[in-house]
Amino acid sequence: MNNGRGPAQVEDTNGPQQWYASLPFVTRNWFTAAVLGTVLANFGVIPVDKIYYSYEIVKDEFEIWRLFTNFFFMGSFELGTLIQIYLLYQYSMNYEANSGFNTGGGGGTADFIFMLVFGMIGLLVTGTLFSLGPFYGSQLVNYVMYIWCKRDPTAQVNIWGFPIQAMYLPFALLILQVFMGNPYILTLQGYAIGHVYYFLAEVLPKVNATMVLHTPQFLISKFGVGEYVQPRPANGMDAVAGGGGGRPAAAANNTGGGHNW
Repeated sequence: MNNGRGPAQVEDTNGPQQWYASLPFVTRNWFTAAVLGTVLANFGVIPVDKIYYSYEIVKDEFEIWRLFTNFFFMGSFELGTLIQIYLLYQYSMNYEANSGFNTGGGGGTADFIFMLVFGMIGLLVTGTLFSLGPFYGSQLVNYVMYIWCKRDPTAQVNIWGFPIQAMYLPFALLILQVFMGNPYILTLQGYAIGHVYYFLAEVLPKVNATMVLHTPQFLISKFGVGEYVQPRPANGMDAVAGGGGGRPAAAANNTGGGHNW
């Protein structure tokens, strides 16, 4: 499988530790949370009934952690769950390793975190209004995938050996789900929230010169402009002077990238 090109592929990935360390900051943490949440819940270490989202429980019992934990359980141990976790890794890395939509942080890490928070809020609000289910991890993956396709529409992707451009990927996956008899409403939910973000972050500023979405300054202050690179421990030649911070947006240009299924 061909992954998206970006900083994550520049470093040595000969072993699992090197591969994991080479992942972009948000992708690495989101991927880790999803794997741990799914594994621990399936083994009963974390009770599933303590992590799903319920508006009534959050409101009446103030169990606010449910606003976050529901995104990190991807399902029971089955092939579909493994595919969802892989897609999380793939699309998150493709988007983060290249310059994303700029809402104040140069299209880098701060903007990506803000984008995820926007998606989480949108999914929870629409899920509450339309009673769409207690877990929203797969919808968040579809949300990021949709936005990546809008950001890099001409990237080449393959579905079962058939090459298509990324702009057609969401529709192709939706058609496959319909033909396979799988539920598609949750997929549409992720697409819909993704399109709202795309419209507010990219279309509206070009049409009306109006910036509606602004990444909070505290995120930009924390992660800088461009891609955030964590400081490495001081260890000989690997020591990084001055700590971490953001790279200039120019260092994370949208170079595109393909994805083969």
